[in-house]
Order: sequence, then structure tokens, then C-alpha cells
Amino acid sequence: MISRRRRITVVLWSAVLLVTLSGFIALFALLLSDQRHQDWVQAEVAANNLGVSVQREILQTFHGADQALMSVRELLRVDPNFRFDPQKRRAFLGGSGSEVGIGEIHILDARGELKLSSETSPRLRTNFANEAFFFTQERSRQDLLFTAKTVGVSPLKEPAVILSRRLTDATGKFSGVAVFSLRLSSFMPLFSSLELGNKGAISLYGTDGTLLLRAPEIPGTVGANYVASDIFWKLATAEKSFVAPSAIDGVERLFNVGRVAVLPLIVTVGLSVEEIYAGWLRLASMTAVSFLALAACVVFLSVMLAREFQFRRKSEMRYRRLAHIDELTGLFNRRRFDICLDEAFSNAQAGARPLSVIMIDVDRFKLFNDFYGHQKGDECLRAIAQTIRDRLDRETDTVARYGGEEMAIILPDTDASLADVIAEDVRRAIEELAIEHARSSLGRVTASFGVATFEPTGHDGPQNADALVAAADEALYGAKRSGRNRVISRFVVASGIPALRPADEAARLICVERVLKALTPTVRQSLDGISQMASQALGTGIAVVTIVDSQEQRFVGRFGIELESTARDMAICSHALASSETMVVLDAAKDVRFAGNELVKGERGFRFYAGAPLTEAVSGAKIGTLCIVDTVPHSAFSREQQNLLAGFASMAMDQIQACLTAMPEDGPQKRMAAG
Repeated sequence: MISRRRRITVVLWSAVLLVTLSGFIALFALLLSDQRHQDWVQAEVAANNLGVSVQREILQTFHGADQALMSVRELLRVDPNFRFDPQKRRAFLGGSGSEVGIGEIHILDARGELKLSSETSPRLRTNFANEAFFFTQERSRQDLLFTAKTVGVSPLKEPAVILSRRLTDATGKFSGVAVFSLRLSSFMPLFSSLELGNKGAISLYGTDGTLLLRAPEIPGTVGANYVASDIFWKLATAEKSFVAPSAIDGVERLFNVGRVAVLPLIVTVGLSVEEIYAGWLRLASMTAVSFLALAACVVFLSVMLAREFQFRRKSEMRYRRLAHIDELTGLFNRRRFDICLDEAFSNAQAGARPLSVIMIDVDRFKLFNDFYGHQKGDECLRAIAQTIRDRLDRETDTVARYGGEEMAIILPDTDASLADVIAEDVRRAIEELAIEHARSSLGRVTASFGVATFEPTGHDGPQNADALVAAADEALYGAKRSGRNRVISRFVVASGIPALRPADEAARLICVERVLKALTPTVRQSLDGISQMASQALGTGIAVVTIVDSQEQRFVGRFGIELESTARDMAICSHALASSETMVVLDAAKDVRFAGNELVKGERGFRFYAGAPLTEAVSGAKIGTLCIVDTVPHSAFSREQQNLLAGFASMAMDQIQACLTAMPEDGPQKRMAAG
């Protein structure tokens, strides 16, 4: 009887196992088929995205070259004696002492003779009157950008796209041509940085079939013409992705092709078919192995279950120890903080009592860890945790490690004003620990604080525990963005966060006073011109040169704005004084520092801002900025644009510095009378 039951059990188990395995086989076959299709679709999307990205980068460089061309043209109108020096060359063309940049700018007179060039080496050819770009602009009566329909050769004997714009004199008569020779080899770092797999390739062809760039490079291929190959005609006419063997190395690839707008260029991205399916083949192999291992897994199931039970028992013991206490600092952990906050909020609502939360973040703690090591970082956090505990007097107050270098305090029966006092007391105590921090501007460890309060009689504040923490966290974010080592409350965030005064404010104001006394009408007019050039080069409607004194932000150079000054507390430039780099605000309406700022409000309010600081050479003081402003937000402001703005700021500071240099000899009153 027992034997029969065993046989029945074995048969039933075998049947169940067979059905189960059959189901798994069908399921995995379906999944593998779908995965193969998905891998192919993802490869097509990836190739298309890469192609579009490269085309966009080439077009952006093309438009940047045109902006540089127009900027140089405007500079020549303002200053006929303009010449390229290394700094201006970097501002317009990029590059450095060891890099040649994206191309060269040449200025031709009405006869086609070369009269100005950004090249540092002498040219053998000086007349270009027989070039298509010259006589096209000569015959044109409109200010149009002319782009050659074929790829030319740069003065460095490299493939280049030639851009040109017409020059006119004061009467509108043709006076020459401004030419930009855009080097195609400048895109090679972009091509080399793309992840295309071991057998993938990206190529740049001219519309005449010449291979201009390829990554990875194959000796002897760049410069060759493939117009007679079958694949080039597919590349030239393709409207969607296709598979074909490469004419260069014979590798079968999935090709995505795109024409670069008005330029005589074709970008092709090729992904190896073998590599596209490599992951799927591995998955199929692993699936087969998995089926073989499935039976063995059943044998070891009991052992694995026993180990799992043992692991769970150990984990439960460990979780009991760590349920409430942070091991590093000895403070409550995040879980305990959430529990305490929910209880405190319920009690505050029931008793109609205020409740405050303070969020604390150690300033530049990652830099501290990187410089001094994690052991010193742990010691720093323990010291700060102990300091916070020592400054809290009531047993009802709760302090917890919220995560990483962030800590939090719960203050029952504490209104907003008292919470600010407590936060400031803790901030000062942390600063007085005087823990050395070489990577901080103050030279010691500091912390930023965000404060939020639940008021039972109010209706516009946080109405639940999560909202209270979110409000405190937003205030903390405002403290970090506006200078660090300060206490910011939710009410300050609602009305805007004033900028911290620079540490060298007294010396800076002395320098500002000297500058304002030294400026002449002629210099102010020159600064107006630089503002106009910056506005046109970077595509905004407003650009100003600002000097920030103790009360006001004064516009000593301006374009596109009638204001002569604004209050310092409202000025975005006052936030830029603390940095040596360009300050960029893509959308001021979404930045907590400028909430409630009258300059930002309304349809005509300032939304985009970028300001490069003006640094006095002798004292190193930041006296103001050269900034560009727009009434619409921007999605990005590239490093190249920042460098260009810094170049214009350097030109403005040169004008101001010249006044300061001359001031001791002539005196400000004499110079103003002469002006």
C-alpha cells in the first residue's frame, strides 16, 4: 500500500514537474524571442540618439562659430585696431597654448587681401578674391551667413567648413569679408568619446563621398573617396536604419545616417550586429544552463531553507540592535526620527502647540572626507553630534542622524523665533569647535541649518509631518545655495534669501569707492559697448557691467536696460561676489534664493542670469560683475559660453583697471573734467 502511494506520488510529482518544466521552456522561449527583438530596437534607438547628439553638437559648434564671427565683426566696428591676443583667441575659438581650437577667423578687405587673422603662424597666401565665399558676399546686398557647399581645406591643411559674413563700411558699402574656417578635426575628441562597442564605428563623410573623420581610426582611410561604393549611396539616400557590410573594414553593422542641416556633412553611426546580439546569446546560453541546474536546485532546497532560517535569525538580532540607534554617532537613526516626528506632530495637533524641525548639513563634508580620510570624518561627525546634544536642554527634544552628514532636531512646543535662536546657538557651537578644514573657505568645519515650524493657528504652513520635514529641507537647501554656515527659516525662503556679505567686505568697499570715483564718461561708454557685444554674442537682450557698493548695485555699463541702479538686497549680482567663477541661474523663478524678489516677479521679470565677477588686480576684491540677463529661462549655459562671458568680463576689467592705474597721477576730478 505504501509502495503504491509512493509510486502515485512519484508519478504525480513527475507530471507536475514535467508540466512545470514545459511551461518554463515555453515561457523562456517567448522571453528570449522578445528579448532578441528588444535588443535590436534598443540598438536602433541608441544609434539614432548618438547620431542626433553628434549632429546637434556639430550644429552647435557651427552656430558658435557664427556667433564668434559676428562678435569679431562688431568688435571691428567699435575698434578698427582690434587684434587677436591669446586671451581673445581663447574666448572666440577655444583651445589653449597646446590646442589650436575649433578653427581660425580671417578678415579680408574689399579686394580680398588678408588684413587680420587669428592664426599665430604666417600665411603663404594673402589674397582670396577668387574664392566662392568672397565673390558671393561681394555680390550680395544682404547680411547673410554663407556656407560652402563642399568641404574645403583649412590653413593647417585639414578638412574644414568655410563660413563667411559680409563686411560693410559706415555708408553700407561692401568693405570686405569675415571668414571662419571650422576645423572638422576638432570633432575627433567627441567621436572618440562615444561608446560604440569594440566593433562599432562613427564616421563623418563629405557629400562628395570623402571620408573626413572616423572613430576608431584606420590608417589610410581618412581622406579616401567612397563615392563609387554601393554603401555610400545607401548612406546618402537612407531615410531609416539599415544593415550592410562596411566598405572600409567589411564588418556587418546596423547603420544610422543623418545629414547635418545646411552643412555638406553626413554623420553615420554603425553598431556591430554581432555585438548587438552578444548579450542575447549570453542570455540564451545562461537560460539553457539554468534549466540544467533547476533539478539540482530541488535537491539542495532543504539545505538552502535551513541556511535562510539561520540567516534570518541573525538578521533579526542585528536589526534589534540597530532599530533605534546610529552606531557611529550614538544619535537616534532615521527610523526612530520618523517615529518620534509622527508622535510629536500628533501631539502638537491635539494640543494646539507649535512644533519645529531643524535640518542640519555639515558643509563640504565630502571634501573633508577626501582630504583627511574617513576616520577623521567619523570623528568629526561624532564631535558635532555630541555638540548638538549638549546644546539641547529639554528631555522632549530629539536629535537624530538623518543620513550621511545630515542631522535633524525635533523641538516640541517651540515656535519659529525660538527655533531660530536654538539653531543659531548650535551653529555657533559647531563653528567654535574649530575643527580644521583646509578645503573650506573659512578654514574650519561649519554647518548649514534649515528651520520649519508647524503653527496650529496658521493655515499656510506645513500641515503634516512629511510637509514639515520638506519645508525644513527646502530652507536647508536655501542656506547651502546662499553661502553655507547660516540659519535659514521657511519664512525667509518664502521672501527670498539675501546674499552673505563677503569676508573682505570692508576692503572691498574701499576698492569700489576708488573705482566709482575713477570712472570717466569715456570709460562708461566703452563699458556700454562691451555690454552690447556680450549681449549679442551670447544671445540675450540685456547685458550690464555692475559695481556693487554697500547699498546699491550700480550699472556702469549697460545694454538693453534703462535702470541705472538697484538695491543690493534685490541684486542677483550680490550672490556672485562670493565666487571666482561665473554664476549661472537657469531659472531664477525656481531658485529659493530669489523667491519674492521684485526683479524676478512678473512676465518681464529676470529669469535667466549669468555673471562673471570683476576682480581688481591688486587687492583681489570682487567689485562687481559683467552679467547677461534674459526674461525667459534657459535650459543650459555651456562651459564655452561661460568662458566667452569671462573673456568679455576681462575686457571690461581692463578698462576699469586702466582708470585705477591713472588715478594717482591725474586725480579723478581732472580726468572727469577732461572727459
